[in-house]
Amino acid sequence: RKKSKKDPDAPKHPMSAFLYYLTSERPRLAEHLSDMSIGQQTKIIAKQWKIMDENDRAPWEKLAKHDKDRYARERREYQS
Repeated sequence: RKKSKKDPDAPKHPMSAFLYYLTSERPRLAEHLSDMSIGQQTKIIAKQWKIMDENDRAPWEKLAKHDKDRYARERREYQS
């Protein structure tokens, strides 16, 4: 099965709130968890994310919403 080529001008998909959290936390925790693989580090950060309440998640949820809105806007422009 051949993989279709992506259009380089197409808008990038939005990041989830968890991905925003992950990109902010991984560098901070990397020095403490440097002996672990990236996958193991991600599992630890994912556990932290799961136990967070809505108020703690709010900043990343807000970023994700803005990115989702950006993607919708760029997609409309791209398709027209």
